[in-house]
Amino acid sequence: MGALSLGLGLEETSLEEAFGREVGACMRVSYYPKCPQPELALGLSPHSDPGGLTILLPDHVKGLQVCMDGSWITVEPIANAFIINIGDQIQV
Repeated sequence: MGALSLGLGLEETSLEEAFGREVGACMRVSYYPKCPQPELALGLSPHSDPGGLTILLPDHVKGLQVCMDGSWITVEPIANAFIINIGDQIQV
């Protein structure tokens, strides 16, 4: 949280103070096997992440999309790289 605060141009303790010194954590682990008929998959509706941070470890499947300038863009997975999404709580 300190590094994120500094990266946002804030004091190092800003987010820690906003969230509280004893920040709770929730970890959800999901694994989605390859769909045998991807043309039939609906996916999720557009949404934002309600928490503080979402950390994703993508595989070779191109499933994550981001909305940029009103268009949906597929995120190209990079081997062994994490994707860090800033959630609604930090944006606010």
